[in-house]
Amino acid sequence: MKCFGYYIVKPVEKPDYVKLDVDQILSVGEFVNDLFPDLTKCFWANIPKKDKIEYKEYLKLTDDEFTEFCNLVSDFLHSRLMSPYGKFSRLEEAIKMRSYLKKVEDFKIVGVYTSDQYFDEYAEGETFKTYKAGEECSVPRKYLGIDILGCECGGPGAFWFDCYLDDGLNEEIEKHTDCNYKLSRETGLIQNSFEEAEKFCDWIQGMGEPVIWTPFEVYEYLI
Repeated sequence: MKCFGYYIVKPVEKPDYVKLDVDQILSVGEFVNDLFPDLTKCFWANIPKKDKIEYKEYLKLTDDEFTEFCNLVSDFLHSRLMSPYGKFSRLEEAIKMRSYLKKVEDFKIVGVYTSDQYFDEYAEGETFKTYKAGEECSVPRKYLGIDILGCECGGPGAFWFDCYLDDGLNEEIEKHTDCNYKLSRETGLIQNSFEEAEKFCDWIQGMGEPVIWTPFEVYEYLI
């Protein structure tokens, strides 16, 4: 398995439109996540002042700490150590960014991994020309499960993931009576083997968003 990148993410309450018997969902996919940092509140131009204040209060930072945090976000983006969609190439930067979450609970640093075959298919395209894939590290980690993601590109390397759950494609998987589809109640991540998740991807290809659905193992870094 090869590391695609690192993310700071928080499990979210399962949306009503997702028909699953789970308590929460953890995903780096767009619309089914709570990624950090939220650039709409600390980086993009023309952010309403009240949104910045609310974000500062949510993070429980002082004025000076919030300014320092915003400057770090800007530095990481301009130096391409972090993509606009929350992917870090190195665990080091993810750890430094998460240091501004000391007073906020439940955010995790996770790494997403896929097989050499799928990784190399992504690497052949525009994906890695701007933002590199994740560098391997020796920090202890805990396996959480498998997510099914599809990649959309917003320019060279500035891609983002869609999650199969946002399109309700779990219902398509569940139509196959032989799938034995197993999920974690705490994260909503698939508990089947990687090989079984590959079959799930085959069953939903061409459905939902115009992406290639790919299995990714998700690990939490124990920091």
